[in-house]
Amino acid sequence: MKEYQTEQRKTLLRFFQENQEHTFSIDDIIRGLPPEAPISRSAIYRNLDKMVRDDLLKKTIESTGRKSLYQYAPCKTCCDRLHLRCEKCGKIMHLENESAESDLTALLAKNGFVLDEHATVLVGVCKECK
Repeated sequence: MKEYQTEQRKTLLRFFQENQEHTFSIDDIIRGLPPEAPISRSAIYRNLDKMVRDDLLKKTIESTGRKSLYQYAPCKTCCDRLHLRCEKCGKIMHLENESAESDLTALLAKNGFVLDEHATVLVGVCKECK
């Protein structure tokens, strides 16, 4: 059964697709949405939860632990990649070094630990913010 896409969800998805390099808090999203497409805070929360479950958005927690941050990251392009999040600018990116990724996976496997790459976000500082 095909799921119905509301105008609110389409507006949110368009917002994230147009701003793929950035992470957003709920307040950032409200400020960034076009005024002609008002969406209530509760509708934003509902839609974000659904979009995270559908693997369209990646949800992380701000370094203070107080805010959830969301970024467009459709699973079909990044499900099995380790993610890096800059704690200064909030940008989420992929670990682009396959050798480093496999070294980390091998190190963890040697210690009897299997990494859930889909849910893993390493936090640090990107080269632009250093």
